[in-house]
Amino acid sequence: ASWSFALPMMGKSTFLDDILNFDRDAINDETIDLLYPYLSADDFTYEDAKKASGNVAGLCTWIRAMDMYTTIAKVVKPKMEQLRVAEGKLKVANNKLAKAQGELDGVQNELHSMQQQFDNAMMEKQKIQEDADATQKRMDSANKLINGLSGERERWNKLYEDFANEIRRLTGDVALSCAFIEYVGPFNAEFRETLLQRFYDDCQARKIPVTNNLSVTKFMADESTVGDWALEGLPSDELSVQNGIMVTRSSKWPLLIDPQGQGLQWLKNREEVNGLKVTQLIEKKFRNHLEDAMMMGTPLIIENVEEELDPIIDPVLDKQVQKKGKALVIVLADKEVEYTSTFKLFLTSKLANPHFSPELCAQLTVINFTVTIGGLEQQLLARTLQHERAELEEQRQKLVEDVNSNQKILKQLEDDLLFRLANSTGNLLDDTELIDVLNNTKTTSAEVIEKLANAEDTDKRINVAREEYRPVATRGALLYFLIVDMSAVNPMYQTSLVQFLGLFDYSIEKSEKKPNMLASKRIGIIIEYLTFHTTCYVQRGLFERHKAVWALMLTMKIESTADRLSDAYIQCLLKAGGALDAKSEREKTASWLPDASWLNLIQLSRTVLALRDVCDSFSRNEQVWKAWYDEDAPELGKVPEYEDRLERFEKLLVVRCLREDRTLLSVSSYISDTIGQRYMDSRPLDLRATEEEASARCPLIALLSQGADPTGIIMELAKRKKKQVQSISMGQGQEPAARKLIANGTAQGSWVMLQNCHLGLKYMVEVEQQLIKLEEEHVNHDFRLWITVEPHPKFPIGLLQISIKITNEPPVGIRAGLKGSYAWLNQDHLDTVSQPQWKTMLYALCFMHTVVQERRKFGPLGFNVPYEFNQSDLSASVQFMQNHLNEVEGKKRPVDWIVVNYMVCEVQYGGKITDDYDRRLFNTYGQAWLTSRILSADFEFYPGYRIPVGSDIEVFRKYIEELPYNDNPEIFGLHVNADLAYRTLQTSDVLTTILDSQPKEGGGSGGLTREEQVLKIVEDLQSKLPSDYNMDEKAACIKAIGGMGKPLNICLSQEIDRLQKVLTLVRKMLANLKLAIAGTIVMAPELQNALDSLYLARVPESWEKVSQLIMPNIGLWWVNVLSRHEQLYSWMKNNRPNCFWLTGFFNPQGFLTANRQEVCRKHVKENWALDDVISTYEVQKQEKDEVKRGPEEGVFIFGFYLDGCKWDKEKNRLGGKMALFEMEEHTLAELDSHVDWEIVAGLATKYGHHTGKEVWD
Repeated sequence: ASWSFALPMMGKSTFLDDILNFDRDAINDETIDLLYPYLSADDFTYEDAKKASGNVAGLCTWIRAMDMYTTIAKVVKPKMEQLRVAEGKLKVANNKLAKAQGELDGVQNELHSMQQQFDNAMMEKQKIQEDADATQKRMDSANKLINGLSGERERWNKLYEDFANEIRRLTGDVALSCAFIEYVGPFNAEFRETLLQRFYDDCQARKIPVTNNLSVTKFMADESTVGDWALEGLPSDELSVQNGIMVTRSSKWPLLIDPQGQGLQWLKNREEVNGLKVTQLIEKKFRNHLEDAMMMGTPLIIENVEEELDPIIDPVLDKQVQKKGKALVIVLADKEVEYTSTFKLFLTSKLANPHFSPELCAQLTVINFTVTIGGLEQQLLARTLQHERAELEEQRQKLVEDVNSNQKILKQLEDDLLFRLANSTGNLLDDTELIDVLNNTKTTSAEVIEKLANAEDTDKRINVAREEYRPVATRGALLYFLIVDMSAVNPMYQTSLVQFLGLFDYSIEKSEKKPNMLASKRIGIIIEYLTFHTTCYVQRGLFERHKAVWALMLTMKIESTADRLSDAYIQCLLKAGGALDAKSEREKTASWLPDASWLNLIQLSRTVLALRDVCDSFSRNEQVWKAWYDEDAPELGKVPEYEDRLERFEKLLVVRCLREDRTLLSVSSYISDTIGQRYMDSRPLDLRATEEEASARCPLIALLSQGADPTGIIMELAKRKKKQVQSISMGQGQEPAARKLIANGTAQGSWVMLQNCHLGLKYMVEVEQQLIKLEEEHVNHDFRLWITVEPHPKFPIGLLQISIKITNEPPVGIRAGLKGSYAWLNQDHLDTVSQPQWKTMLYALCFMHTVVQERRKFGPLGFNVPYEFNQSDLSASVQFMQNHLNEVEGKKRPVDWIVVNYMVCEVQYGGKITDDYDRRLFNTYGQAWLTSRILSADFEFYPGYRIPVGSDIEVFRKYIEELPYNDNPEIFGLHVNADLAYRTLQTSDVLTTILDSQPKEGGGSGGLTREEQVLKIVEDLQSKLPSDYNMDEKAACIKAIGGMGKPLNICLSQEIDRLQKVLTLVRKMLANLKLAIAGTIVMAPELQNALDSLYLARVPESWEKVSQLIMPNIGLWWVNVLSRHEQLYSWMKNNRPNCFWLTGFFNPQGFLTANRQEVCRKHVKENWALDDVISTYEVQKQEKDEVKRGPEEGVFIFGFYLDGCKWDKEKNRLGGKMALFEMEEHTLAELDSHVDWEIVAGLATKYGHHTGKEVWD
C-alpha cells in the first residue's frame, strides 16, 4: 500500500459508500498489525489530521473505530456463536417441555378433583369438631360462671333490695343533696347539720322518701375520690370533704371563705396540671387573664376577693354564655370574648367573716373553708410524727395510698363487670371474655379485700402508736385557734396558718430531746416549749393591755380542753350577774354590799355547786364577809367558810363577783399556779433577733400607739448593723417614691421604712403583691421592709399574715419597765463613765422614766394631759447625763444637780409638757430622785425599792427580777383610790375584750343555743316592760297637778316624752328580734347588734343612744329605766314626790333650771331674775324614806356621787376615802344661793352613769 495507491481509491465517487458498507468483520489480526505503526504514531490523531484536511480527520477517526471494533469483536463473536447454538438447543427443549406440560395438566386436573373430595370431607370433620369444642367451652364457661358466682347470690339479692330502696329514696336523697350544695356552704359544721335535719324533716312532712341520717359525703363522693382529694392537700375531716363536694358538684362558680388558705392550696394542687392561672381583681392584667382563661378553657383562680366584686365579671358569674355560629361567647362590657366549655372559675377570700350581698350569694356558691379544730389537729399530728416517728408516718402515708389504689381497683373491676353484664348480647356462656373478667374480678377482689382487711389492721396498729402524740396536736390546734380569736380583739393580730406551722415545726425541732427519752416525757417537753414559744411570738405583736387577755384565754382554753374548767365557770367570770334584774332576785342581806356585787353573788351561787348557799352565808357571817371584803388584798386571804372547798378558779370567781378591782391580781395568781409565772412576765422586745427572724419577703410591721414609736430603736439597730435605712412617711401622692425605695432596697439590700401606712392603705395591697412575687434570685437577701401603722380594720389581711408584728409599748409595772430599760442598756453604757455615782444616777433616771410612764395608766389622776414619754426621751437623758459627768470629771467639779434636774425635767421630758401642774409634778420627781441624796446607802424610792450597788449590769438585772410584780400606787405619789379606779377599769377592759372575742355560735348553759338564750331574755324583758304612756292621760294628769304653767311639770312632760321614745324603741326592737330569730324577717345589722349585746348581757347600742344612759350591763340599765318610769309615773299620778332622784332624769340640768324658775316666780314681787338666782346645797341627816313632805321652797334630791372620798354622816361633812369603791366624778358642790336647796344625801344605793359602782355605805 502506498499513497499512490490510496489516492485514486479515495478519489472514487463511491469511496464514502465503500467505507459505510465496509465489511468490518473481515478485518483480521494481520491487518491490525499493519495498521499498528500508524495507530501508534503521535500525530495520528483527529486534531492533527484536521489540520491537513477535515476529510482526513474523519478517515482517521473511522480507522481508530475499526481498530476498536476489531478488538471488541474478538471477545463478543465467540459468545454470539455460542448464543446461536444455545438458542437451537432451547427450541428443542421447549418442544419437549410443551409435550410434558400437556401430560402434567392432565394429571393435575385429576389431582384437583381428588383434593376437592378430600377438602369436603375435612370441612365436615372440622364442623363436627367445632361443635364439640363449642359445647366443651360452654360447659367450661358454665362451670366458671357457677364457680365465679358461687356465694354471690345472697349478697346480690341483698344489693338488689338495697338498690331498689335507694332508687325509691333517690328523689328525696337528691333533693337533700342539692339543698345541701345550694344552701349550707357559708355555715360551720354544726349549723350545716342543723340545716340538713331541717331539710330531712321537710321531706318527711311532704311524704317524700328520703334516707334517714343521709351522709351527703358518702352519697356524693366515693372513698377513692376523697382519697385523691386528700393526696392533693384537702384535709380529710368531714367539713373539708363537704367543701370539696360543693366545689366540684355545684353548678355555680364557688367562692371560698378561706382565711387559712388551705382551700386555695388544694385548688392549686388539683388544677395545676390543667394550666391553672392565679390572679386578683386588683391586678392590671386581670381582664387579660380572665379572657385568656375563657378562650383557652383553662382554670382561673381569683384570690383575695373583698365583700364586693367588680361588676365587669357579672356575665361570667352568671354564666351568660351565648352561641354565635359554632362558637360560644360571653359579652364583657363592650367586648365579645370567646368561651370554652372546659373553663373553670374559682374565687377565694381571706376575710374570716365577710358580709357578702344577697345578690352575690345568689350568683356564686359561697363555701366556708375555715379550717376546723379537728382537721387542724389531724394535720398537726401528721407533722409531729414526721419529726418524731418519721417511719411511722411514712408507713401510714404509703398505707393510705395503697388503700386508695386498691379501692380504685375494686371499684373499677365492679364497674367493668356490671358494664359487661349490662351490655352482653347472645348466649352468656359464649362470652368468654366476660367469663374471664368475672373470674379475674373475683380473684382480684378477693386479693384486694384481703389487702384492705390487712390495711385496716395495720392502720389500727399505726393509729394506736400515733395517738400517743395526740396531746401535741391538740395543744397546737388550741394555740392556733386562740391566735385566730385574738384577731377579733384587734384586726391587726392576724397570723397565717403557714406562720403557725413554722412555729409548730420549730418548737418540735428545738425542744429538748435526748436518746432513749420516754415518749411521755418528750411529749410534755414539746407541749411546754410550743406553748411558751407561741406565747412569746404572739405577745411580741400585742399591745400591753392585750397580753393579759392572751394569758388568761390561754389558761382557760388549756383547762377547758382538759375538762378541768366548765363553760359555765368561764361565763360567770366574764359576765357574772350582769344579766340579772335586781328587782326580780332575792333581797340583799348585807346593806354594805353593792347591788352589782349582790347580783354577781347570786349568779355565783347558781354556777358553783360548792357555793350554792353563799347568799345565806352572808346572812350568817356578815361581819366575817365584811372583814374579808375590806381587806386590801382579799385574793391572798382565805374565803370565809368555803376556803377548803373551793378550787383555784372558784376562788377567782369569788374575788371577781365581790371585789372586781382585785380580779386581775387574782387572775395573775391563777395563771401562775396553772401554767407558770413566766407566762405573766414581761419580755422586752429583742429587735435584733426579730430582724434576723424576718426575711426579704417577710416584712416587719410595727403597730403604733400613743408614746410607742419604734423609729428610734430601728434606726439604732440599723446603725449597729451598719445598714442604710431609707424611710418615707405615707400619704397622698407618696406611692411613686415608696415604689422607688422598695425597688432600690431589693436590689441593693438596704432597709426601707414605710411610716404611717394607715394613710396609704391602697398601696399596702400593692406592697403585699410585690413581696409575694419577689423572686429569690432577683432580690438581695439583706433587704428588710419596716412598716409602721396604726391599727386599721381595712389594712390588708394578706400583708399581715406574711409579716412579723411588733409593738414597742412600755411594759406594765415598775419591774417590767426597769427590765425593759436595762434590756436596752448594756455593759458598755455602765462603763462609759468612770465616776461611781454614774451607775446610781442611771438607775434613778430609769426608775423615774418608768414611774412617769406608769403614771399615765391612771388617766387624769396621773397627768392632766396624756404625754407620749418614750424610749427616745430616756435615751436623750442618758446621753446628757453621760456627757455631763464626763465634763465635770474633766474639770474636777461635783455633779451639778440643778443642771441635771433642769435638763431632764424641763428640757428632755418637760419639752412635751403643756400643763403647769404636770410640769410641777415632774419637777417634784426630779427634786426627789435626781439629787445627791440618792447616793446615800440607805436611800429608797419607796420601802422595798432601793438602788442596787455594783459595776456589772447583771447585778442590776438580777435585782430588778426580784422586784414585786404589783406596785403600790403610793410609789407614784397617788392615793390607793387611784389604783382601785385603774384596776377596776383594767378588769372591765380585759373581761369585755375576752367576751367580745368569744365565738357567736354554739350552745350555752343548759344546752340552749345562743339564739334560744337571747329569746329567753327577750321574753323576760317584754314581760317587765312598762306600758306605753297615754299622751291624753299624761296631759290630763299634768293638768290635775297644776298644768304646764309650773316649770317642774314642763320638765315632767319632757322627761315622759323622752322615756316614751326609749320604751317605743325597746318594745319594737324586742318584737323584731323575736321575728328575726324565728326567721320571719331579715336579721338586720341593728338587730344583730342587739342579739349579740343581749347575749353578752350588754346594752344594745341603739338603746344607749336614744336613752343616753351608759351602763356596764343590761341588768343595771333595765333597773335604771324601770326606776325612772316609777318616778315619773308616780309623779304624774300622785303629784310631785317628796324627794327627787336627780340622776334619774334624762336632763337633770333642765330639772335644776325648772326648780330655779319656780323659786323666781314665788319671789316675783321681789323682782328676782332667773340669771341672778343661784343654788345652795345642804346635806340632810335624815334618810329618804324618813322625809314626810318636801321643803317649802326648793326640792329634796338624792343620787349624787363622790369621787375619792365619802360623806361623814356623824360630822355632816366630807370624810376620808371610801375604801373599796370608785366614786363617780359628779361630786357634791356647795354654792352660795338666794334659794335654800336642801339635799338628802346617802339615802339609797344608786349607780353611776359609767362604772356602776356603789357610792354610799
